[in-house]
Amino acid sequence: MIDINLKSDIIIPFDKIGDNGWDEKSKLIIESLAENWSNELQAPISIEEIENLEKHLETSLPNGLKIFYNTFGISDIGEELQRFEDIMWMKDLWEEDSPYGPDFSNEDKISLPHLITFSNYLGNGNMFCFHNETKEIYYFDHDTKPFITKMFHNVDDYLKGCLIFAQADLFGEVEQEQVEKWTEEIAADLFGKDIVRKWRY
Repeated sequence: MIDINLKSDIIIPFDKIGDNGWDEKSKLIIESLAENWSNELQAPISIEEIENLEKHLETSLPNGLKIFYNTFGISDIGEELQRFEDIMWMKDLWEEDSPYGPDFSNEDKISLPHLITFSNYLGNGNMFCFHNETKEIYYFDHDTKPFITKMFHNVDDYLKGCLIFAQADLFGEVEQEQVEKWTEEIAADLFGKDIVRKWRY
């Protein structure tokens, strides 16, 4: 199990999903989180199930997300990956209660028709989505207008960031706040301070 006492103990699991060794490093983090929280490890999701979801959505999932599902299933990555039955087109979320839905800006409405949800941010109503054409990752923040912000060029960076941030729960002799600071410094170096600020605050 991972035991973080130094900034150098924090694992950057991969550059891209599918790279040599990406699964071993990711597995170490995922298994350490499961052990830390006494959670069961999730079973991989079959290619057939993934293809059925794609047929239902009428679009393909980002390749890195497919590989992740097929390797680790709906694993705990520090944020809540949605179950397949909950993944949906974002534009359909408020269809029934549209008067109570967000007052999307004109800027939001450009990307909104293309977004598919796949992850809940800490269960607070904010969500990460992928673009059906570009496969870029967007963040829906229900508190701040515009509500939709492009965050990452690909899902690999989102999953990598989650696995880095989640290691703050694996602190050893040092304070958790110190490890959180280290994870944010590493993420800022990888993605930029503005992305980390938007994501975490």
